[in-house]
Amino acid sequence: MTDTTQPLAGIRVVEFSTMITASLATMMFAQQGADVIKVEPPGIGDPMRWLGSQKGGISGLFHNCNQAKRSITLDLKSPADVATARQLCLQADLVIHNYRPGVMDRLGLGSAALRDEKPELVYCAITGFGHEGPLASRPAYDHVMQAMAGFMTLQGHPSGFAYVKTLICDKVTAYTAAQAITAALFARERSGSGQHIDLSMLESCIAFLWPDGGMHLTLKGEDVAHGAPFADYYQLPLRSTDGAIAYAAMTDAHWDAVFDLVGRPDLKAEERYKGLANRSVHMAELASIIAGEKPNLTSAEMVAMLASNDVPTAACLSLEDLPTDQQALAMGIFEQCEHPLLGPVQHVTPPARFGGRKLAPCGPSPALGEHGEAILAELAARPQP
Repeated sequence: MTDTTQPLAGIRVVEFSTMITASLATMMFAQQGADVIKVEPPGIGDPMRWLGSQKGGISGLFHNCNQAKRSITLDLKSPADVATARQLCLQADLVIHNYRPGVMDRLGLGSAALRDEKPELVYCAITGFGHEGPLASRPAYDHVMQAMAGFMTLQGHPSGFAYVKTLICDKVTAYTAAQAITAALFARERSGSGQHIDLSMLESCIAFLWPDGGMHLTLKGEDVAHGAPFADYYQLPLRSTDGAIAYAAMTDAHWDAVFDLVGRPDLKAEERYKGLANRSVHMAELASIIAGEKPNLTSAEMVAMLASNDVPTAACLSLEDLPTDQQALAMGIFEQCEHPLLGPVQHVTPPARFGGRKLAPCGPSPALGEHGEAILAELAARPQP
């Protein structure tokens, strides 16, 4: 491969899924050059097509998780369509699904059956709660997983419960799946053998949350000196006359600049706020004191004052602000293009740069079953495994 901007060129993926977890993972592969075939049921297809703002059977959410893929509709209750799905799988490098345990096995599309015939196949099964335990057969959606994995208690710290108002658990699982699959494909390059990957939302989300969220539960024994959890550092933002700013003060010099900004230089003399160790113990009260102040300054003025003292800081932006933000523009984060069915669309470009360059613009999200005839023609033309 000579084109470093397409690191997964030549990889074929067959995706059986609904909603985010598998769809977002495979879109990352598609953006990196893989040929991703999305198998959808006839009728409404992936229900994600109809959630939120949508036009002609493609929602903004669906587009943001399914760019550059090809869609085929197959009725997995039909033996003939199941046979077609099996042929697709046996001509793929990766098969991925997020169905409940046992569904793909009953269809004859499980990992063992396919990999017995094609040992080099990488197969990823995403579940909510794994294959063991009392919850293994239950459905899992982001709201439920936020509750069970500890997100809601962390967000509502110290005494309440609150959602993270984005599909955080779905997306964390997608990124975890993408990393695991890439590792399996790399191992296959060395060994020639594929492998089965089991991945649950619950494990993915707890592992994601644990490094900081579980830091006070990591060290065991009576001799542990506990500091403030990172949740204490996330108090209310500092209000300005036209909005709010966030700041991340770590050193004494950072905090002195914050104290000056809010008109509380007296706090510099407080012993319990001097030094990292003391602040760690008293962080909740310190952050609360600062959040209660409201300097008579704009966000831009406050950011400039803190930035001049090298304090990490930024104004609180809305999603609507982002496409015109000067930093986002300089980095080329957003892209506008014409979709053949949707007309003008705006989406975020892939964040990873390969060979120092952003990936080339990828293809549009597909209409339901849009590529079915072409995929079936390719299937017929290829030698059967």
